[in-house]
Amino acid sequence: MSALSALVPRHVFGFRGDVHSNVHYVDEHTVAYPAGHQTVLFNTETKGQKFVPGTVDSEGITVIAVSPNSKYLAVAEQSEKAMITVYDLQTLKRRKVLMSTDAGSKEYVSLSFSPDSKLLVAQGGAPEWNLVLWIWEKSKVASSFKTTNPTNSPVYQCLFNPADLGLVSVVGHGIFKVFKTTDSNLKLLPNALSKRDAQNYTCHAWMPEGSGEKERVVVGTDTGELLVVEGGELRSVLPSESGHSVESVAATTKGFVTGHEGGLVSIWEKIEGEERPYRRTKTFHIEGNSVKVKNMAVSASEEALLCSLENNQIFSLALSNTEIMKPDEMNFSHLAQDFHVESVTGVDTCVRKPIVATCSSDHSVRLWNHSERGAELIRQFPEEAFSVAMHPSGLSLLVGHGDKLRLMTVLLDDMRMVKEFPIKSCRECKFNHGGSMFAAVNGNTVQIYNTYTCENVGNLRGHNGKVRSVAWSADDRFIVSAGLDGAVYEWDVLSFKRVRENVLKGCNYSCVTCSADQRQVFACGSDKKLKEIEEGQVTKELDTDVLLTALVLPASGRTLFAATETGSVRCYKFPLTGEHQEYKCHNASITRLRMSFDDSLLYSASEDGCLFVFDIKDTDPAKLTRKDTERLPWAEEVLVTKGDMEEKKQRMQELEQQVNELTMQNEYQLRLKDLNHNEKLKEINDKFTAELESEKQKFELLLQEKNEQEMEYEEKLRVAEERHHAQMAALDSQYQQKIMSEVERYQSLMQEKELLHERWDEQNSLLVESHERVIQELTEEYEAKLQEEQMNLEMLGQEKEEQEREFEEIKRQLEEDADREIEELKERYESKLNGEREVGLRLKGENGIMKKRYNALQKDIDDQKEEIKQLFEQKKELYQTIASLEKDINGLKKEISERDETIGEKEKRIYDLKKKNQELEKFKFVLDYKIKELKKQIEPRELEIAEMKEQIKEMDHELERYHKNNANLDLTIADYKMKTNGLQAEALKQRTAYGQSVSVIKRFQHDLHETAQYIQDPKMLKDKVKELYAKHVMENTKSGDIEEDIQWEYNRQREYLEKTVDNLKRKLAKDMDLHRTDNMRVMQENVALIKEINELRREIKNLKSGACKDGKDAFKRGLSKSGDFEFAARDKEIEMQRDLIQRLRNELLHCNQRIKELEEHVNKRPVSRERLPPMEGMEPNIPKPPSRDSQRGSSREDKPLSTAVAASQPDHFPPPSPGDVGMVESKIIADDG
Repeated sequence: MSALSALVPRHVFGFRGDVHSNVHYVDEHTVAYPAGHQTVLFNTETKGQKFVPGTVDSEGITVIAVSPNSKYLAVAEQSEKAMITVYDLQTLKRRKVLMSTDAGSKEYVSLSFSPDSKLLVAQGGAPEWNLVLWIWEKSKVASSFKTTNPTNSPVYQCLFNPADLGLVSVVGHGIFKVFKTTDSNLKLLPNALSKRDAQNYTCHAWMPEGSGEKERVVVGTDTGELLVVEGGELRSVLPSESGHSVESVAATTKGFVTGHEGGLVSIWEKIEGEERPYRRTKTFHIEGNSVKVKNMAVSASEEALLCSLENNQIFSLALSNTEIMKPDEMNFSHLAQDFHVESVTGVDTCVRKPIVATCSSDHSVRLWNHSERGAELIRQFPEEAFSVAMHPSGLSLLVGHGDKLRLMTVLLDDMRMVKEFPIKSCRECKFNHGGSMFAAVNGNTVQIYNTYTCENVGNLRGHNGKVRSVAWSADDRFIVSAGLDGAVYEWDVLSFKRVRENVLKGCNYSCVTCSADQRQVFACGSDKKLKEIEEGQVTKELDTDVLLTALVLPASGRTLFAATETGSVRCYKFPLTGEHQEYKCHNASITRLRMSFDDSLLYSASEDGCLFVFDIKDTDPAKLTRKDTERLPWAEEVLVTKGDMEEKKQRMQELEQQVNELTMQNEYQLRLKDLNHNEKLKEINDKFTAELESEKQKFELLLQEKNEQEMEYEEKLRVAEERHHAQMAALDSQYQQKIMSEVERYQSLMQEKELLHERWDEQNSLLVESHERVIQELTEEYEAKLQEEQMNLEMLGQEKEEQEREFEEIKRQLEEDADREIEELKERYESKLNGEREVGLRLKGENGIMKKRYNALQKDIDDQKEEIKQLFEQKKELYQTIASLEKDINGLKKEISERDETIGEKEKRIYDLKKKNQELEKFKFVLDYKIKELKKQIEPRELEIAEMKEQIKEMDHELERYHKNNANLDLTIADYKMKTNGLQAEALKQRTAYGQSVSVIKRFQHDLHETAQYIQDPKMLKDKVKELYAKHVMENTKSGDIEEDIQWEYNRQREYLEKTVDNLKRKLAKDMDLHRTDNMRVMQENVALIKEINELRREIKNLKSGACKDGKDAFKRGLSKSGDFEFAARDKEIEMQRDLIQRLRNELLHCNQRIKELEEHVNKRPVSRERLPPMEGMEPNIPKPPSRDSQRGSSREDKPLSTAVAASQPDHFPPPSPGDVGMVESKIIADDG
């Protein structure tokens, strides 16, 4: 027993545009989006894909969401109970499955993670429209709330506020609600939009937290308006320019981006201090995709924007370059490649290239390269394609369109048509394994064509219903077909005959395949059973419980792959036991399954527009028949037409010529530059050498001068040192003497000091008393002055604060006025604003200096207080302290005067600033007036520009319409030319056939006339008829394969005609019996009359001979009366004989007309499609030339015999004409004469 093979998704070409919130950035280079029944993680750099599979039992993905920390992926799926699956994006493993009846629906329409990624809010669908708040890590429903209105309008989107964990918002048709999450409960908050007239709110987005943007949300409507709601109040309404509905909104740090219907994308930027906080800066159009922009995603660095469209496409826009982009250009690029818009109807692959061909209901045929993970070639057709087949070499392609089957050659960048076959709506076509022939289904017939000559080599007829599937055997000797009539036929390709058959009435087969050894045939149909057929008998029958749509059996014969209408691929163990594995990959019915030549890849296409590529992993590698080491490398050859090659060669020659010209020009320029550089280098070298010589000379002079100065200074230093030593010795002796004298003086002064000390003590006691009195008076006076100074300082401080406040107010007003009124002239007057700022900074600096001086004064006052306290301790330094205090007082007075001067200067400066403010107001008034005038001048020009743009657009549309009409007319003319050529060829063919048939008829009439001469000789007549048959019937007529209905109708008509012919033959026999006696009588009379005529002729001859002898005498004498009478009697008798002959001829003609009428009566019957069988005893032989006896006998026929032949010939021979009778009569007369 063989082991089951495993399917591993390798790549998917497709995208589901009907899923809500269907594109997200996981990181800068990874994008998550749904495809089929999978969620794809696509790497934009390597183009690699990782897959998150959906649940097998679910009905499809409805919405996806990525957490803000990019660690988790939530996928909502439709089922009996709406379910949400949370995956870990690092390991791609399932973390939680969330299911609850609180949703009140089978599906969720929107998901959103909280900013901390711990909560998940989900909006349920119809009929309840409940909003469910999940603590998803615990699989617990925290709260639920019905968000719809009393009319049960749909809800489209729910979002968490990224800046506030407690705010959740939902939008819908006439619905905008904001909830506060408190203690895991949803509490409805009031908002301003509930008071407005109900609108269809299609989408919304919370703005990131910033200055003045707390709790700000932008809401889009179906009329194109954008509502800015801040703190629950409507702040502004941003109008729509085009009127297209807003389908999606994505927030950025600079503003936001909106997606509209018609493929429009608008960029909005934030502005400060305006009534409208945002303005539209750019609007781009996605060319060729005028559909709704369903969802958008912005990367974390805000350098890229992804847009998902309604037609299953994803486009990318570089936000970093929007300032230099032109709105009228195509600035978008596909994220991966262009996908199918509608269901895929056909798929096929080749042997030598990694290419898969698909056709779709969107009228396109595409070639996918699964090795490079991209689209190789895309071509659109005017007709829908139903099937596609690829030649094993990968260089030819068969496409079945609605009008014809087309054979095309795959070129480097195009598909060029080679031949058209008159097969309409071909649902199945396949090349054989060798590529020499292909089979195409035409209704209930399978037609076999030669690939290289396009000749129809055979037709396989036998099905009573349309054929749905065709499979070639491994050796291309047999074909297996299955159709809607419940029949499975096996055909021999060499003889085009049916070998084996199995018919099951009531079962509409959808697919059939055969094993590599051609012993077994597998088929599936509408009875939901998988059948194994051997020798025309069903040997096994498995109940699948689901409708199978396609079957594939690899050459190794280990696993049978089957596709279902639910979008799953089943792997059945082979030989069939019923054991299988199921892989849910598509969201709709799978239309086609194909396998690569080496059985390593499986391709599946579905009605959801996706193409999946699977790796087939065999669990039993010992049984592999094709090893990877034996596989040939993929072919890299491509086809290029001769015209394209010549054009490219010509272009290459032109480019080479241009390169040569540019090279020569560059070489010439380089030579000129080299010459200039050499000249400049020479000049610089000369200049440098000259300067170097002069500098060397200067250096030598300076070096000589330096040496001389060194010698001079050394001499001076020596002299100075000698003088210094002499002076030091003299000073030493002098100071010794002075010290001795000073010691003596010191001793005397010490004695005087003692005396003075005693005297000082006496005076000191007196002075202390007087000093205390003076100090008390001075202290009182100084404290009074100090209080006055403090009061003055307080007043100055208050004045300073008031001036500072006034200055700050003036400054604030100036800044607000400058920001509000001169924002548009910001760049022009930036220098003046910087000057004002410098003035403000300078004033602040002076204010700081004043504060420092004030602090210094405070410190000085503290020092003075300390000095006052130390006066009591330092009695010896009293007068010095008083003097210092007076000096400090004088310094303080000077500082006060200086401060007064500073205050005066500040008042002057404030006055100057007020003057400048008045001048700025005047300048502002003038600028406002100029701005108004400029606006008045700009508005009509803008209107003119808009009108001209509209005219240009209309002219462009008209030009496009003319181009389309011209293209259609060209196609019509080409079609008419082709039809005319076909009609001319057909007319020429018909003329040729007509000429050939006329010549054949003439030859046949001539041969028939010769055969009619032997009507009285049965043996000769039989031989002549055989010769006639052998001459004109060259080959045996065989009845072809006729369908049963046609055969039955043919047999019925043949029986009717045979009966009619029998009746006519009996009637003809009766008529012939009736006329036979008359004919015999007429013939006998004719013979008797001929004899009499012959006798009369002999007598006339004899008379003429006698008359000739006696002519001269008779004419001389004249004829006697009796002779004249005899001649007159004989002439009268001859005239009577002639009248009798004429009457007999008339009767003969009357008989011939009667025979013609009978023949016409016999010939009035429907023409049969088949030839009648040959006559008995007649075999098709080569006609022999007639013998001399027969020729001699035919020349001796006389008139009575011809008359008898005409009277007695059967009805299928034409009667002899009167000319033939006259010729025979003249011949008989001549012979008798």
